[in-house]
Amino acid sequence: MAFRAEIDDFGAFYEATYRAAFRTAFGILGDRGLADDVVQDAYVSAYRDRDRFRGDAPARAWLLRIVVNRAISSVRGSRPKVVTLDVATTPDPADPDDAPARITASLTLEEALRQLAPRDRAAVVLRYYHDLDYAAIGGILGTNANNVGVILHRSLERLRRALVVSEDLGPVGEASHV
Repeated sequence: MAFRAEIDDFGAFYEATYRAAFRTAFGILGDRGLADDVVQDAYVSAYRDRDRFRGDAPARAWLLRIVVNRAISSVRGSRPKVVTLDVATTPDPADPDDAPARITASLTLEEALRQLAPRDRAAVVLRYYHDLDYAAIGGILGTNANNVGVILHRSLERLRRALVVSEDLGPVGEASHV
């Protein structure tokens, strides 16, 4: 019950956690409007169910679990977007005049994240946006810390492959700051 007091002043809780909640939803969804809808829905749910919050873990983790579940539910059934490069439009790295085309052809981190399954995106967002440990991520995702390690390892490998077009072009895209 040590963490119960965190949600006693729900307005202050909202202000203290909104940015983290939005970053989480946006990281999973990649769409600002949808992320905003998911976050607002999560806060309504958290406010309505605040009496059921046990207080045995930080309220922020409880809220992030709600946000992650809502975000994953909002994309369930839809396939992740796959961004491909047409070989014919891939710029010649030796030609400096092709620099704008190279930038256009490159994937951004956000686009690469959208290629991951929603649950995998959630794990990456929770680990690298919020610096949560594997146990906390496992609690939010409803799995154990070992499985979180597997999810993150697999997801990072997929991101690496998505962010590298070829050895000739090298890494592409820049980390997008939300």
